[in-house]
Amino acid sequence: MANEEHGTRHIEVSAEASTIEGWKKLARAGQKDTDQFTIVADEGPYMPGGEGTAPTPLTYFVAGMALCVLSQVSNIAMRKKLNIRNERVRVTAKYIESGSILKGDKQGEATGYEVEMLIDSDEPREVMVDLMRMAHRMCFAEDSIGRAIQLEYKHQLNGEEIEI
Repeated sequence: MANEEHGTRHIEVSAEASTIEGWKKLARAGQKDTDQFTIVADEGPYMPGGEGTAPTPLTYFVAGMALCVLSQVSNIAMRKKLNIRNERVRVTAKYIESGSILKGDKQGEATGYEVEMLIDSDEPREVMVDLMRMAHRMCFAEDSIGRAIQLEYKHQLNGEEIEI
């Protein structure tokens, strides 16, 4: 539960993914101490063996960012009792893949994100500008992409923790 008086809430979200078969993957994910949800991902036919039976992992990633920003728009509008309608967020992520798995130099790289927020409202322009700025600041997904954060890695092989 949020503590509005003190302005601090700690949130922990986790996911564990496993292979169903081939490119089909299953993840159980959710916030700590809440329900866990099952998500299935698949690669498209552009990958040998991909069937396109579910969104790709990158599709979930980009959709998650759009949904996060939009949730903050709704959160702010509801709490401030602002009249908004037709609110939408579009996120376009651009990536490049280069190198070769067989040569050992394969790499994926994010080259840019475009976030477009579209809202209709009769509220004053400055009020809506404040809402939009705050929604961007409040989105954890956007924050994770927009600034470098430290990643912690742990690896296990056959049940034994290893350094790589």
